[in-house]
Amino acid sequence: DIITGGACPQERTITRTWVATDDCGNSSTCTQTIFVDDSSAPIITCPTSITVQCTASTAPANTGTATATDNCDTSPTVTFSDVTAGGACPQERTITRTWSAADDCGNVSTCVQTIIVDDSVAPVISCPSNVTILCTASTAPANTGTATATDNCDASPTVTFTDATVAGGCPQESTINRTWLATDDCGNSSTCVQTILVEDNLPPAITCPVNVTIECTQSTLPASTGTATATDNCATNPVVTFNDVVVLGECPLLETITRTWTATDGCGNSTQCV
Repeated sequence: DIITGGACPQERTITRTWVATDDCGNSSTCTQTIFVDDSSAPIITCPTSITVQCTASTAPANTGTATATDNCDTSPTVTFSDVTAGGACPQERTITRTWSAADDCGNVSTCVQTIIVDDSVAPVISCPSNVTILCTASTAPANTGTATATDNCDASPTVTFTDATVAGGCPQESTINRTWLATDDCGNSSTCVQTILVEDNLPPAITCPVNVTIECTQSTLPASTGTATATDNCATNPVVTFNDVVVLGECPLLETITRTWTATDGCGNSTQCV
């Protein structure tokens, strides 16, 4: 045999010379050419298609690597190329990974693995603490606090709120149940609830009319002797009432009236002057 190399390590040409010899030493020859060929592609096996979170690595070390065997090449070369298509939101996508196995003679086989990059995890939201405020204070988040949120994929989840108000024990008091909502770009959301108590515990400010001395023939009604006035931090019209205590003087027509004025707001807070 005379062996010459082929186009690749697994291919060669064998030139085989055959000799026929009889018992008297007479001989004749003929030549046979044997081509050793490698035209079979490797057998490739793809890793299974997989869904990973947007925070996970899409490298083969995490998503799997194709394997290949060949009839002639003990170590076919395995490579891959990716084609990425956008998903329904910025953090999602589909990777079509084509794996190729090539032997030393250039025979190639391929398989396709699909990698879905998913965002199904909701943001983590933290509510501001529950708070009690006066009825004069603002209930806006700038005064009562704002929720914060973080997300595994979206750097800036959107934070919004809605209020459900329940009336309190009086017109100026209420309870606001504020539901905070954090939403990422893929529509995943989480909520928390903050309770805001709106309270009225301050009494009105009252101003008495001045003390006065009148003749026994004059009326002692407020229209004649003066009426207290009052303002309140929450109620626009606190109720003003009075109560008299009469002490007789040195004679039947003399007396001293001690008039106690009371101003009361809608929540029952009151203050007095005399």
